[in-house]
Amino acid sequence: MNTKTLIASLLAVSLTVVSSRAAYVRGNLLWKCDFTPAEAAQRKLDSRQFGASGYGVAYEPHEGQNGDGAMRFRSPDQKHTYTITVKPEVPITGLVLIEADVKGMEIGPGYQAWNGPKVMFPFRKTRIADARTGKMVYPQMPSELGSFDWKTWTLVYDFPTLENMEEFPSIVLGLEQGAGDMRVDSVRVYTAKEIPDDQVVAPFNAVAAKIPRGKFAGRHNPEAVRGVMSGGDLSEESIRNLADWGANLMRLQIGGNDLRKAESMEAYYTALTKKLDWAETIMDRCARNGIKVIVDLHAGPGCVSTKHAANIIPEDYDASELAKAWEIIATRLKDHPATFAYDILNEPSVAPSTWVRVCEEVMRATRKIDPKTPFMVETEMHWYEGENVIYSPHFYSPHPLTHAGVGGPVRVRWSYPGYINGEYWDKEQMRVTLKRWIDFQREHNARILVGEFSCILWSKGSDQWIRDAIDIFEEYGWSWCYHAYREWPAWDVEYTNTPEWTQGKWVKATEDTERKKALVQGLSYNGRGAKRPAKD
Repeated sequence: MNTKTLIASLLAVSLTVVSSRAAYVRGNLLWKCDFTPAEAAQRKLDSRQFGASGYGVAYEPHEGQNGDGAMRFRSPDQKHTYTITVKPEVPITGLVLIEADVKGMEIGPGYQAWNGPKVMFPFRKTRIADARTGKMVYPQMPSELGSFDWKTWTLVYDFPTLENMEEFPSIVLGLEQGAGDMRVDSVRVYTAKEIPDDQVVAPFNAVAAKIPRGKFAGRHNPEAVRGVMSGGDLSEESIRNLADWGANLMRLQIGGNDLRKAESMEAYYTALTKKLDWAETIMDRCARNGIKVIVDLHAGPGCVSTKHAANIIPEDYDASELAKAWEIIATRLKDHPATFAYDILNEPSVAPSTWVRVCEEVMRATRKIDPKTPFMVETEMHWYEGENVIYSPHFYSPHPLTHAGVGGPVRVRWSYPGYINGEYWDKEQMRVTLKRWIDFQREHNARILVGEFSCILWSKGSDQWIRDAIDIFEEYGWSWCYHAYREWPAWDVEYTNTPEWTQGKWVKATEDTERKKALVQGLSYNGRGAKRPAKD
């Protein structure tokens, strides 16, 4: 995660919330567009055709799911954006449920985290209603990658009233800096009606039922390690507390503005060397407490950081810059007793082929200094033949639950388990979301370590979400790190979910929270007892 963004987002948590709910159903139909030939002609969409390259935006009069019209978007790579904007005839306000029927063929991830397949509803706030005057807001539907037949995407959103919007929501459809073939044949907007928690019935998850169970079901992988992402308090006492919880692993962030804002590569490498002085001190403490350390490069040289992306890497990125950084790190830390793995770069936003090239060059250069320590690779599941690699997903699904109020207002509050944007979420749906990693592990006998996972403290059922996530990881024998230990209070399991958080006040619990109990139970699978080594 981008720590700076998370801390800053505390101020963005809105007091305007909808009371906790588990699910919503359609109310009255407010507006729809089925992209029939008549509608396409009215909106002047029927003249859209692919160019000579076969890419772009086209109106297909017979390619909808019922043989009627659909909009089609085809893009060859992450360099292109092909979208259209549709303006509803009526303003969309209040709590609504929106559906879109979508079909995808080989849709890839966007260049940055917020790019890719789009069904989005941008609007502009008024200057009076919000201190962040006149800002555009971009609510969008949770999307899907890969190939899939027609399915309905859903978004529940609480739009401001008319007097609180300068620019009413429009609808943006298509592929934004992402490759693939996407069709949309209907968009519908309804009022949203609440279903109370006790009336929600869990459906049978047929997709999850077909996924092979993990070989560690009912037991735990003795070779797995379990711990946390580093936070702000890394004192000897705090690390000793972590050992008492049962942790034997920490993912240590090597980041900060001194790296991100370095004005030259030499300035970056100088700042990195100083950062490693600090890191060695923390790693000494971890070693004394029986905790191994993943060295996590959180800010890469020559990478761009934004509010939404930790490290943006262009296609022509000079991988030798990152390789040199890892040569510096490995020279310092290869023989440290706490060193467990090298996490090449935190949450890179990069084209898959570029990321494979960068990782291969970094590993090739660093192996000359340290041939033994495993590398951790995020995002792209490319099999690095013959390399000592740990593959590391970050897990925050469903995002509207795990990140409700992070970097924006809490417009709708969800419950877990329950329906979230039209999909029922429980442990089995987690299994579906992680299927690509399950399949990758089975195909290659790959080592998997979940580098980050968490659910924001005020989401209803966040403790159960943590338990279910850990259960899935344990079943498949994966190692894991919870995000985060004594960092931002909204992720910290030692803080309570009380009304004070809406006023920017945090309350530390006097007794173990349910979230902490869930985490400590998971850490107990390391088989560690309380350990009290000597202090500095």
